Amino acid sequence: MCAGNVQAVGIEEKVTVIPGRAATPKDEALISSTALKVMRHIAQAREYIHQKDQASARKEIYDAQTLLEIIKATVPSEKVKDHIWVADKHLTYESTETVMQDLVPIYASLDEIKDFAVKDKVREHVDNAKKHMEKNDRKGAKEDLKLADDNLIFTEIDLPIHETEKQIVASLGHLANKELKKADATLKAAEDGVVFVSVSEPTPALQAKKSFWQATRNYADGKMDATKAEIKKVKGYLVNAGKIVDAKTKVELDKISTDIDTIEGKLDKFDQQTGRQELRKLYNRLKALI
Repeated sequence: MCAGNVQAVGIEEKVTVIPGRAATPKDEALISSTALKVMRHIAQAREYIHQKDQASARKEIYDAQTLLEIIKATVPSEKVKDHIWVADKHLTYESTETVMQDLVPIYASLDEIKDFAVKDKVREHVDNAKKHMEKNDRKGAKEDLKLADDNLIFTEIDLPIHETEKQIVASLGHLANKELKKADATLKAAEDGVVFVSVSEPTPALQAKKSFWQATRNYADGKMDATKAEIKKVKGYLVNAGKIVDAKTKVELDKISTDIDTIEGKLDKFDQQTGRQELRKLYNRLKALI
């Protein structure tokens, strides 16, 4: 391994608390050490690409993929997704009794999730799937299991593992086509995506991001008062963030704060779709800046 390439710019070998994840000290230690290994493999793959050693680069990428799977398996929401996947497959050929039994570990895994907004939404769809199964409505059960799975995607929004996976897969495609510059660029994006933020020391900017994410969820659920409460938190966090960042970043944070003020005054007037789009745009700007 080339130690000089391991400490990539913008990468922190720490742990993220994602909405929906109940982190234990053992989990944190595993994720932290595994994340560093992912970065090492990606950095080494990039060095091999610069040396035009495609075979060695490909091996390092495969190793990074394997370690990402280990990280994903540590997240409770991933366990729920796996159980939902099994139940969905069994709907095709197993008896109603078997599929009903498949719902039991889904409920058990949901108990490990901390974010009650997410948990309640997922549980609602699992409950509906159960009701469909009691009526032998497999199509309806399948649809609700899919909705349950879709809602779990949101629990991983602060841990860009899936985006990192996409970039790694893309890099393998570029290598297969002998597009070395593109392969290196996608691996750089993957490297930048593996950001783990300390559980014990959340920065104001990251707190702002988490509250803004919650605001978008509250708005989607029609909870206007809760949305505004989270937005006020965001503005406070951004003020604190502005005190510890460089001048250029502060200018960008101030722009976002101004735009938040503008949106905040219009939320009651927006239709739901427009409001969601405007909040999502601002959230993505904040996320990109962080």
